[in-house]
Amino acid sequence: MKRDEIEKKLVRLDAASINDALKKRGSVDESIKSIKQGSFMCGPAFTVKCCPGDMLTALKALDEISEGEVLVIDGGGITKYSLFGDLMARQAKIKKVSGVVVDGAVRDIKGIREEGLNVFCRNVVTRAGTATRLGEIRVPIVCGGVVVNPGDWIVGDDDGVVVVPKDKIEETIKIAEETLKREEIIREAIDKGKSISKLL
Repeated sequence: MKRDEIEKKLVRLDAASINDALKKRGSVDESIKSIKQGSFMCGPAFTVKCCPGDMLTALKALDEISEGEVLVIDGGGITKYSLFGDLMARQAKIKKVSGVVVDGAVRDIKGIREEGLNVFCRNVVTRAGTATRLGEIRVPIVCGGVVVNPGDWIVGDDDGVVVVPKDKIEETIKIAEETLKREEIIREAIDKGKSISKLL
C-alpha cells in the first residue's frame, strides 16, 4: 500500500481503534496529550533523540524533516525545560509537517495554536531548554514508553498517540476498519433500544 493510500485510510480511523487493532499495544504514555482539542495527525515518524533539556537536535531536525512526517522527540520525559516552541512550530507548519510529539515539555502554546500545528506533549512550561548539545536523528527512540523507529506510523487525536510499526500498518488498518464496522452495527442496535451490555 502506498503512503498516500495509508494516509487516506488512517484519517477515517482514530487512535483508539488503532490501539484496539494492536491489541492494546502501541499507545504512548497517557500523559502525552494534544495542546488543543480536535487535533488529528497521522504520518511516518521522523525520530529525534535530544540530550537532556536541550533542543538543538529538534532544531536541526526541522531542517531535514519532510512534508507529512510527524516529528517525534525523545526528551526523556523531562518536563522542566521546553524542547519545542512557537517559532519552531512556524517552521514545521511551513514545511507541512503533520504534527509533533514531545516526550517532554513545550512552551508558547498560544503561538503554537495560532500556527494550527498538531502538538502533543507531557507538559507546558515557560523555561526554554538549552541549544548546545547535539543528539541523534533518524534513530530508534523511546517516546512515552514505546519504541519508535524511523518510518513507523504515528496516529494522534484527542485520546492520545499510538505508534504503529511500519511493517504492521496494513494489517492494523484492516483490523481497525473491521472494528469500526462492528461498532457501527452496535451503535445502530443501541439506537433501536438494545442494551450495550448484551451487544458486546
